[in-house]
Amino acid sequence: MEMHERLNLALEAAQMTIWDSQLHDGSVLGSTINWTAPGPALLGLAPDGLSQPFGDFLAMVHPADRDTVLRVMQAGVDQGDGYELEFRLVWPDGSLHWLSAKARIVHTPEGQPCGTLGMIWDVTHCKAEARHLARQRDMAEVTLRSISEGVITTDAEARTQFLNRVAEQLTGWTSELANGVDIATTLRLVDDGPGAAQEHVALKCLRLRQTVTAAANSQLVTRQGRHIAVEESAAPIWSDDNELLGAVVVFRDVSHERHLSRQLSWQATHDTLTGLINRSEFEAQVASALRSAKEEGHVHALLYLDLDQFKLVNDTCGHGAGDLLLQLLAKLLQTQMRDSDILARLGGDELGVLLPHCPPAQALHVAEDLRQSVKSFRFVWESRSFELGVSIGLVEMNHDSKSLSELLVAADQACYLAKERGRNRVHQYQESDARLTQRHGEMLWVSRLTEAFQHRRFRLYAQPIVSLTAQGQPHDEVLVRIEDAKGHLILPGAFIPAAERYDLMLDIDRWVIRSVCRHIQSLRDSMAPDQAYIDAHQQHRARYAINLSGTSLGDDVLHDYIVEQFSRYDVAPDEICFEITETAAIANLPTAQDFMHKLKELGCAFALDDFGSGLSSFAYLKALPVDFLKIDGIFVRDLASNAINRAMVKAINEVGHVMGIRTVAEYVEDEAILAQVRDIGVDYAQGYAVGRLRPLTAGRE
Repeated sequence: MEMHERLNLALEAAQMTIWDSQLHDGSVLGSTINWTAPGPALLGLAPDGLSQPFGDFLAMVHPADRDTVLRVMQAGVDQGDGYELEFRLVWPDGSLHWLSAKARIVHTPEGQPCGTLGMIWDVTHCKAEARHLARQRDMAEVTLRSISEGVITTDAEARTQFLNRVAEQLTGWTSELANGVDIATTLRLVDDGPGAAQEHVALKCLRLRQTVTAAANSQLVTRQGRHIAVEESAAPIWSDDNELLGAVVVFRDVSHERHLSRQLSWQATHDTLTGLINRSEFEAQVASALRSAKEEGHVHALLYLDLDQFKLVNDTCGHGAGDLLLQLLAKLLQTQMRDSDILARLGGDELGVLLPHCPPAQALHVAEDLRQSVKSFRFVWESRSFELGVSIGLVEMNHDSKSLSELLVAADQACYLAKERGRNRVHQYQESDARLTQRHGEMLWVSRLTEAFQHRRFRLYAQPIVSLTAQGQPHDEVLVRIEDAKGHLILPGAFIPAAERYDLMLDIDRWVIRSVCRHIQSLRDSMAPDQAYIDAHQQHRARYAINLSGTSLGDDVLHDYIVEQFSRYDVAPDEICFEITETAAIANLPTAQDFMHKLKELGCAFALDDFGSGLSSFAYLKALPVDFLKIDGIFVRDLASNAINRAMVKAINEVGHVMGIRTVAEYVEDEAILAQVRDIGVDYAQGYAVGRLRPLTAGRE
């Protein structure tokens, strides 16, 4: 009895029951089923009926399963080895349940089947879970096949387990063929960029046990050997108990994006007509060479070439001929130079050449060869033949060379003198050239400035002055340029000295003031009314810093002119900051003080430019009502490598802050200088490291 109770308890715990049947003439259909106590509950029946004709039981089986149940059970009896099956049962309340049954055949002493004895249990919950898991698996597989990215999963040993449809198409491997193959084989990646080969993204992910994004230059080598640019990442797959099961790699074809990126990058640094690098890239290359000259003692050479007869070809044969001439000359000159030499088109008919590691004597020889090549070249267009020449300026780059801009100016001056002395020649820059060209140039600039006013060739550009603190408001310094007939921009250093010498600076300053005010009005007019209202009433509006010359500071009526422009263009004075140089302010101290106080009462701000260049800077600072101190670039330029300059910048910054004046570091050209400026605590930075020039549309009249 005790054993029987223990058996019942075990069956109840396992949610199982015993069922047996009595066969009549070996027929299952005519048999009678006997249930143990929990049995009828499996059928949704009351527990009192423990004996049941097989026909009544079969009537409760789902109609779609009845034939199968009867056939399998009868076959088990006929063959004598029993049966095992699963089927659905419909309870009296209409609910559907799954049962699993297993039985053996009972025989008479004569070997005839007389009954069955077996186990039966409810598997409805297991079936539901299995269906749920199957749906999840099917949904996951459908999702993986539907997404546009390749997906590969691996086990913890980096063996491939699954590829979705896109992965199969990209790699050339089918999921079945790749199963068990190392991921480095099925997803073969190479780096098309410089440097050593990168660790496979999946292997790195498994090694680090974290999500990994690969380098930007990966290429997939397909099973057929094709190369496809891809971007890939890998993430670990974890079990519920935090066991690393493998990795999933997601990758996509980026061939088009990478080709477009390279094309745009090429266009940003090259002249599309000749295929040579452009001015901005050439200046970057020259700047790099200048750094190596100053830091490592290398000697380089810079050539500036100006074609002598190009305008004649353009005027007589048209721009198509001029374009072809430039293309042919670019190819010709490249054949005359070393692989390390750099040839660039600077604009129009002007070319630049950088000769790395080339002493002056050798550079003169190269320049002469280039001159002779152009001289010997004959350009034929239709029935006309042209003999050309080229004027070449040469500048040595060594440890004593100054800034990039000064190098470029020196090369231009040397080329100018080559032209002045008869054209089609090479001239090497000498220090005395600067004075000579300045004297000649200033006389020429009087007429050129007059022409610039007449033909509206002045242009305005803005350079950001970026706050390095959370409280500061960024603003722009307005810079003036002249656009010549060829479309080249002329920097102020070329024409300001002449303008100052021949009393033209007041006209230029007034033009800048008027143009900036008109620009502010045009920006406001282009806004929607509600936005214009918000902009006009916000606390920190855009501010433009306008440079004023010493001449303008001494002008008795400039104040009235400025007020007139504010009124004419409806400009708030707090939108304008005037920049004056330290030397100009000191030279006109009483006048400057009066001028600054009047405009500050209106709301204008003032910045003291090039601060630190004068010997009495700190003594005069208290006398000038300035809002910003612009630290002279001569101290900032070498800040990262010069301890004395760092001390000067730090002192200026501290004095300015003590007096409640915000400080601005000029010539912040790279990240190293920017880091030093931040460390010192300067409020603002200006230079290529934080923002480049951009045109102001109102700079055209």
